[in-house]
Amino acid sequence: MRCGSFLLLAWLILGPSGLRAGGTVEGVVKLDAMKPQPVSPGYKPQTVKPIQRAEPPVAIVYLEGPAAAVVPRKTGSVRIRQSGYQFRPSILVVQTGTTIDFPNEDDEFHNVFSYSKTRRFDLGRYRKDETAKQVTFEKAGVGKIYCEIHQHMRCVVVVVDTPLFTTTDAQGRFRIKDVPPGEYSMKVFLPSEKTVTSEITVREGQMLQLKP
Repeated sequence: MRCGSFLLLAWLILGPSGLRAGGTVEGVVKLDAMKPQPVSPGYKPQTVKPIQRAEPPVAIVYLEGPAAAVVPRKTGSVRIRQSGYQFRPSILVVQTGTTIDFPNEDDEFHNVFSYSKTRRFDLGRYRKDETAKQVTFEKAGVGKIYCEIHQHMRCVVVVVDTPLFTTTDAQGRFRIKDVPPGEYSMKVFLPSEKTVTSEITVREGQMLQLKP
C-alpha cells in the first residue's frame, strides 16, 4: 500500500518459542526537496574557512498510539554540532524532556536561537573553546533553530511525545523496532516540513505486510 509519500512494509517478529518480542515497522519514504532557507537580499556570508556542504535531506518517522506508553522513554542528552558553518544534524527527532547540547566546532563565533513556540531561546554568541550550551525541550512540536551570524544555517528539531521514532537514511529507508501490538498513527515529517499521516495496526503473532 502506498501511504502518501512512502511505501510501508511492517511485520511482527516473535522471539524464541513464540514469545512476544514486539513488532518492527520499516519502509521507504519518498523524500522531497528541503524547504528553502530565507536569507536577507544580497546575503554573502563572510567566513574564515569555506562553508561545507549541508547534510542530505532526510525524514522523521514516528508512531503515536496508546500502546506506545509501555515503551521506555528516550530522553537524556543529544548533540547538534555547529561544524563547517552548518548545523549537524540539520534535522533531528527527540522525545519530550530531552536536553540538546549545541557545541561550536568552528573557529568563529556562532549564535544559536529559536523563536519557535515549541521552545523559544537565545544562547548568545560563543566560541569553540567555550562550554557547549544546552536547551531542554519539554513541549511537542517543531522547533526551527538558526544562527544570528550566519543566516544560511538552519536546523529543525521535531519534538514528539512517543519513544517510537527514527530518522530515515538519505535514501528514505527507515526501521522502528520493538513496537508493541496496537493501533498507531504513523507520521512522516518530510524535508519540505510537510507531515504525512497513515493509520496502521500491529497485531501480536501476525505478520503484517502492506504492499505498494
